[in-house]
Amino acid sequence: MACCRRQVQGGTYEIESVRRGYALELAVDFTRMPGGMRFGRANDEPIKPVASQQLADVIKTWPTGNTDVRIGDYMGRPHQKWTITDAPDTTGYLGGPYYKIVIAGTERALAATADGEVITVPSFSGAPEQLWRIDQLIDGTYRIMPKAVPNSNNKLALVSSGDSTPTLAEFDFSSDNSKWNFKVH
Repeated sequence: MACCRRQVQGGTYEIESVRRGYALELAVDFTRMPGGMRFGRANDEPIKPVASQQLADVIKTWPTGNTDVRIGDYMGRPHQKWTITDAPDTTGYLGGPYYKIVIAGTERALAATADGEVITVPSFSGAPEQLWRIDQLIDGTYRIMPKAVPNSNNKLALVSSGDSTPTLAEFDFSSDNSKWNFKVH
């Protein structure tokens, strides 16, 4: 048996692929943090930490429609932080609720497409392709599955098909491509 059905606690997470340790992220242009490059010091003043990038710093540069997702190095940026909550008005499945997965601070929701891909849509509607089943596996990692893939009866899971490409495919317990971790940062 590959699953022990432990529920995920609501919160904001990095969704990390077990395959390489890369993070699921919104595919947006990289926005540099303020302060520029810092090489050497002109005086003996203490080094001041750079403030973390905030959603308000970058959201106006993001596309407004459906947006692709990808996998990349986790840098604690707003496009890499996902809020997971029980989906409202759903009955769930044996062992747990369906979940709503959105970019933290927004309603931009993770969704399955009819092509077996994953994207984000501008706002969560509660459609079956925006509802996610999250099962903890016996090895402590997680399987993430959409409630439904549009125009398909196939049961697919979120997988890492390469170093930067998340997609939907049949779940394979023996493959790290099919497994994910949730990390609080």
